[in-house]
Amino acid sequence: MANLSDDIIADILSRLPVKSVGRFRCVSKSWLHLTTQPHFIQTHLNRTQTQKLILSSQSLFSLDHLAPIDDDMLPLELDFPLKTHLKTEWVLVSGSCNGLVCIMPQLEAFFIFNPSTRESMRVPDCPMPSHACPQQGVRFHGHAHGFGHAPPMSDYKFVKVAYGCMVLVFSLKNNSWKRVQDFPYKHLLDAYGTFLNGAVHWLCGPLGVGGPCVIAAFDLAEEKFSDLATPDSVTNYRRFTTGILGGCLCLLHYHDDHKQHLFWVMKEYNVKESWTKIMITNSYFSLQPLCYWKNTNILLVRNQKQLLLCNRKDGTCKKFLVNGLPSDFNADVYVESLVSPNFQQN
Repeated sequence: MANLSDDIIADILSRLPVKSVGRFRCVSKSWLHLTTQPHFIQTHLNRTQTQKLILSSQSLFSLDHLAPIDDDMLPLELDFPLKTHLKTEWVLVSGSCNGLVCIMPQLEAFFIFNPSTRESMRVPDCPMPSHACPQQGVRFHGHAHGFGHAPPMSDYKFVKVAYGCMVLVFSLKNNSWKRVQDFPYKHLLDAYGTFLNGAVHWLCGPLGVGGPCVIAAFDLAEEKFSDLATPDSVTNYRRFTTGILGGCLCLLHYHDDHKQHLFWVMKEYNVKESWTKIMITNSYFSLQPLCYWKNTNILLVRNQKQLLLCNRKDGTCKKFLVNGLPSDFNADVYVESLVSPNFQQN
């Protein structure tokens, strides 16, 4: 290796899994320097794209859902911030992007966490204005949150919609909060937004009496909202939530009073006519589509208790067998990456 140029060494190392790169960082100071450069981290992210699941319950677990079927599939419990000082019954995950996962291990204590490298940073407490929210009729008395990437400025941002009206943004790049605007919608119920295409999405109530629901899309670069249309039949915002499947926005029945057999996928972003029904044979009260499993079936979480594989052609489902799953859990997809939540290291 002594005769190889730094460019060739970087090219080889950028094709390796995160764990292997971590080991090679111990070889020499020059390799450590090489593999911690922003260009190398971005190249590695673009080339690897190894997906895993993060399961959230009373703890956090990583699951290699693409491991060979012959192997025993076991969730691996993760080390994460405040793990030994948990004061909640559930560790919440509120989005992932480029290998960074936003978690809340304690009430209103948010961390940006890389499950692959175990790096983390705590989002500073948000400075809240002292005056009351001026907007009337907003049926959301807590806070809504979202996390994602703003590619034009190479920044990661954490968004807080306080009391359904005040929109505040924390920039990892600038390490600062700012208030950007008031929330222009009513009836916000989703506590956690869905990140896609540079924006965080929440399902909101109708803009007018008797109208359809609307999806509020907050662009992280422009820090402005736009509307996305829902299917005409989605009129009760209380019974739906947003999700993502294969890079497409989804609408899902969530804790509905009635068992359901379908969900919606927007095949072309921001094109109302592209909303498509996906039928499944197994009924559900709540559903999380995760990803396309080996390009054939859809991997789902059903009723926060079960992983299912759904046939894309006929909607039939079968259990996705994993040993040692928590009795109740949510799940999200993340990619293994070297991206650091401590922005100065990127």
